[in-house]
Amino acid sequence: MCHGTGIVPDTATMMRYRRHAVSLLSRLPVHPVLLALFAVLSVYAGNLAEVLPIDLGGPFGPLARAVAGAVIALLAGALLFRDWRRGAIVATAVVAMVGLFGRAAGELTGVGIGPEAQLVLWLVLVGVAIGYAIRARESLSTVTLALNTFTLVLVGLTLIEIVPYEAGRAAVQGGTAGGSTTGLVATRHPERDIYLIVLDRYGSDWSIEHRFGITDNDLPAWLASQGFQVLPGARANYRATDFSLSSMLSMDTLDEYSVDPGRASGDRTAARSRLQRPEVAAFLRDQGYTYYQLGSWYGPTQTNELVDVNLTRNTDTELEAVLRGSTILPEIDRLLGRQDGEGDAFRDDSRATIEYQFRQLQRLPSVPGRKLVFAHILLPHPPYVFDAQGDIVVKATAEVVPEARLFADQLAYTNEQVRATVSALLAGPDETDPIVIVMGDEGPFLCRNVDCVDDSERRLGIRFGALGAYYLPDQPDGFLPPDHTHVNTFRRILSAYFGVDLAPLPDRSYDWPDNDHIYDFTDITDRLPLPGSPAHPDGLDLPVMDDALPGASPGPGVDLSLDGDE
Repeated sequence: MCHGTGIVPDTATMMRYRRHAVSLLSRLPVHPVLLALFAVLSVYAGNLAEVLPIDLGGPFGPLARAVAGAVIALLAGALLFRDWRRGAIVATAVVAMVGLFGRAAGELTGVGIGPEAQLVLWLVLVGVAIGYAIRARESLSTVTLALNTFTLVLVGLTLIEIVPYEAGRAAVQGGTAGGSTTGLVATRHPERDIYLIVLDRYGSDWSIEHRFGITDNDLPAWLASQGFQVLPGARANYRATDFSLSSMLSMDTLDEYSVDPGRASGDRTAARSRLQRPEVAAFLRDQGYTYYQLGSWYGPTQTNELVDVNLTRNTDTELEAVLRGSTILPEIDRLLGRQDGEGDAFRDDSRATIEYQFRQLQRLPSVPGRKLVFAHILLPHPPYVFDAQGDIVVKATAEVVPEARLFADQLAYTNEQVRATVSALLAGPDETDPIVIVMGDEGPFLCRNVDCVDDSERRLGIRFGALGAYYLPDQPDGFLPPDHTHVNTFRRILSAYFGVDLAPLPDRSYDWPDNDHIYDFTDITDRLPLPGSPAHPDGLDLPVMDDALPGASPGPGVDLSLDGDE
């Protein structure tokens, strides 16, 4: 029967198709592979807002590894029982135990079944499957059909969640509907992503030399060799993360808070409110950018009202971590007495979050659409948890090793991760290279993790000197002045690339006396001993701090990851 140009099969034809499909599903045992696919895809579907398609990986990713494991189990079962369908029954039981153990553990624990009893139950399931595979006769076709159908439905339901979401993500435009929300007008519309990578307390060369005695930091020179404009005299406008980032992302100073809440105030929420609706993010979303944020445990930059995609590591994110938790592997580690990290929850979480942030930064170039990516990474900020090779520094070691040595090692690890990240960001064609900002928000503290205050020029230089490296395609050398401050970073970028009418503000830096008078600002620009100043183009040569180590890079045989036993 014909309708237009289409042909509708008659009932008899439909019945033949159905019988053929049933016959195929009864004879071809694909259920172990389908169950393995479901084990991975269902975790992905449950975390769509936190993961990216690239997290499924290529030929060596978690999806391919799960399928390969199921195929190996199927082959082993077929060889053992000399029958594909019998072997598949056992293979599916094994895949279920390995891939779904952790997922079922929460429910079973909730009804009073402990880990050891759970393991016994799963082994009993595998044993029952082996027994059935040995004894099965006429029912083998029916069971194969049922398992194939059941696992096909599971995979199908999962794909119904994933496919529309990913199709929408590919077409997403992060801007708001209906024109500008900032009052800023763009006259040009570049097709370049923008990456803002803030490394907490990563000081300028002058800053870390005078604080820790480190004279061989090689990252600025490497960034310059990659085409970055590196400013030895870059400096913060304010000596605190929240103030520094608030002024940069709002493209304005914080002078208004000296009036309200006033100079005699210790209320940081006034300045931090700017981080909830950053002017830079609002403007770029108006231009169709999608706003990605990679935060840490530091609350003010974990998320905000404008974020389109918030990539923050926790127990419910990152595909590999969640997948592993859904399998039997953590139970095997427990039985063998193996433990990740050092057992200190805060330090272990800090370490894992930093590793997660760098991995995500290196994956984001694969995501389609124009992107603003803001990553606030707490390195080389304490706690000191990495040695130069990225191995663990345990708390007991960090408490006795001189801070200069700890900082130097964590700085070396930071530099290696930045090099890998920048290489990934610039791996594409030159004409599509992103704008990349690699910067410190402030310099290091003088008293470990306490912001000791004195009135010396050395203290001002250490605290205000900050790493400043800018990859600015099509912009000339000298685009940024030698005494550039953070507040002008996006004023200059938006003006140059988007044609926005934004004149730079004076490059000035401001200090305050104590935490009870945080808006009692004093302009200390002319006292800064940093390079780039008209009075000191090469910086002032002041003594390093007493606890600095000359050439504080680790010497031969130094291993900060060890504390008695590994």
